[in-house]
Amino acid sequence: MDTPRRKLRNLHMENVQNSSTPIRVPPSPMLKTLGHGTGVSVYRLDRSPRLGQIRSPWAVKRITQSMRVRKDTLFNARIVHEADILRKLKHPNIVGFRGVVTNDEGVNTLALEMCTTSLGSILEERHDEDLGPLPAKNTFKMIMDVALALDFLHNEARLLHGDLKSFNVLVKGEFEICKLCDFGVALPLDEQGEINFPKNPGLRYVGTSLWCAPEVIDDMDIIDSKADIFSFGLVIYETLALVPPHTLELDAALGEELDSSHDLSTETEKMQRKQLDFSADESKGGPVEMDEQTDNDMSTEVIDDDEEEEEEEEVDEDEDDTKENDIKENDISDFTLNNLHSAYGTRPPLPVAFQLSDDYNCIVELFYLCTNALSEDRPAAKTIWQCLENNAANVATGSD
Repeated sequence: MDTPRRKLRNLHMENVQNSSTPIRVPPSPMLKTLGHGTGVSVYRLDRSPRLGQIRSPWAVKRITQSMRVRKDTLFNARIVHEADILRKLKHPNIVGFRGVVTNDEGVNTLALEMCTTSLGSILEERHDEDLGPLPAKNTFKMIMDVALALDFLHNEARLLHGDLKSFNVLVKGEFEICKLCDFGVALPLDEQGEINFPKNPGLRYVGTSLWCAPEVIDDMDIIDSKADIFSFGLVIYETLALVPPHTLELDAALGEELDSSHDLSTETEKMQRKQLDFSADESKGGPVEMDEQTDNDMSTEVIDDDEEEEEEEEVDEDEDDTKENDIKENDISDFTLNNLHSAYGTRPPLPVAFQLSDDYNCIVELFYLCTNALSEDRPAAKTIWQCLENNAANVATGSD
């Protein structure tokens, strides 16, 4: 599906935001689960036809039932914060905002543009099927699209994404277009393109440690947009290694052979993906301050008492997942975890199992440039997409 022209896209967004038609979101068990994050789940909402016209599905995001039972307000507040940000971001490479509703229990639900899948899911499948690195042409498309989104985010919206990783890059079709998502922990950049934490004590960086830049891991007082660029470099790494950054080192610490088909056990990988959040507390963890804002033109769907049984099933699943991950975490020694933590904020070595063709030379070069230790040595997002554009033009004309 082609991206609508900007004029049509903006008109569509105005219609969505100004529409008086209520958003009806059924209980979670009645929705198709698309994925899980820390404290939240994402579901597919198939909308019923209107006036004989088929309407595209939406992705809806809400806190998990276990978080509701615990009355944890942090992740619920992040959904409101993300909605407040997304309604202001209009860019073809940023996931579209569709609406936000709050039910009588105070649970927030965010409705978003639906994409086919995430880059992280694609890479997981390639890893499981031993298919090798993502094809170079798809990686170039992803890099171009995400760089365009970051350039807009850093220089026009004045925001730091703050949690860039493969699962926060959405893919439509066969890499027809890639879109950046998940702005729940985004931070405002000042006029200098920086975040000065001592001057803004209410602001906190809440990224996932495996993808964090060294200045974040070192708890620096001032960081800039290049923190996103380091994380972007690690997303590029994921397209080559097919596993999250630093988890190959975890394999080594566990005594597994790096060259025996680079296998990262499912249990260890799931544990790591669950663990990604608890280690963020080592840096600046916590919610971002936000302004209160309500959508008076949107109604909510109240979950009736007779649906409690279905909701209980979700509670049990969440609790089982939590117990399972706690066990897996305890099975890994403190020595191994310390080795993993010491790798945070560094450039992970590329896997030796893959033989990369010359098509990947530019991709590998970008990985190294984006993961330079010093932020000033990393390229800006604009530099990245401009270089790719120039290279594409040179290839098309046969120039060197």
